[in-house]
Order: sequence, then C-alpha cells, then structure tokens
Amino acid sequence: MVDYKEVLSTEDFVTFARLREFRKELAKTEQVPAYAIFTNEQLADIAMALPLSAHALSKIKGVGENRVEKYGTQFLTLLKDYSQFAE
Repeated sequence: MVDYKEVLSTEDFVTFARLREFRKELAKTEQVPAYAIFTNEQLADIAMALPLSAHALSKIKGVGENRVEKYGTQFLTLLKDYSQFAE
C-alpha cells in the first residue's frame, strides 16, 4: 500500500486529498466504489499533472474516454477552481 503523503510533494498531496474527498462524495452519490471513478494512483497522477483539459486528463494512465466523458468535467472544474484559488 502506497503512502501518498510520503510520495507526493506537500502541494501535490493537498491536491490529491481534495480530489480524493471529492471522489468519495461522488462515489457515495452514484453508489459505486470510489476506485470505480478513479484509483488512488490515478488521483495522485492527476494531482501531479494538474490537467486542465479533457485531452490532458485522458493522458493519465488508465483514464480512458469513458471516464473522461463521465467524470472529466467535474474533476477538471475542481482542478481549475483549485488552481485559481492557489494563485
């Protein structure tokens, strides 16, 4: 099991934690396991890459067209809002 607090930079871990919390709420709403939305590894990769487009999100390993279509807009909006807040 990976301890993402040790592997990610402090800034990336904060982003990862926000993404993970959002994923948890979304999974609860959709009544699916959290990993069915994105795995922790994918969230860590997203936190490090900070994709701001569907195309960039699709470049994350394991994030296919279906996930981008279903969840991309919500996660990209969260990342954009967070990046504006962090500036």
